[in-house]
Amino acid sequence: MRMNGPSESEIRERAFEIYLERGRQPGHELDDWLQAEFELTHRPFRIAHLLPLEVQRALSRQRARSSVRFSKH
Repeated sequence: MRMNGPSESEIRERAFEIYLERGRQPGHELDDWLQAEFELTHRPFRIAHLLPLEVQRALSRQRARSSVRFSKH
């Protein structure tokens, strides 16, 4: 996570990308902004979707095992 968070221009740019990905459907401006802000604030999670599917599944299984292990204590 970045200490200062994403800049307004970075959020605006990503929100516009989300708008385009949705097929330019109006009426979701706040949703797009909040999604962009979340993605940019939690960048490692945003990058994870670019990994090959097998790697994503392995990471998901690893996270699930870790959360189960810690929740039992």
